[in-house]
Amino acid sequence: MTDRAKKISELTALTAPVADDLLVIVDDPSGTTPETKKITVANLLGNSAANVVIRNVSPANSTITVTKGTIFFDTSYLYIATANNTLKRVALSSF
Repeated sequence: MTDRAKKISELTALTAPVADDLLVIVDDPSGTTPETKKITVANLLGNSAANVVIRNVSPANSTITVTKGTIFFDTSYLYIATANNTLKRVALSSF
């Protein structure tokens, strides 16, 4: 079976997309003329956010090797790389 014949749920997962990778999107899904289109990661997230990576892990410390824009989270904190190799965190609370 080729990739063109697979269901989306059967495709290999991509864990580190780059700005020019393509995504499938349905334009106007509940309208009268829904249409399947493509969009780049950069266009979906905005060019400045194209390199954002979100991870469900606790980083080891605030100076790990990490790219600016990377976001981590765990049950207690949200961590954001404000510069290369520099993390800051904010506590999470119920609301």
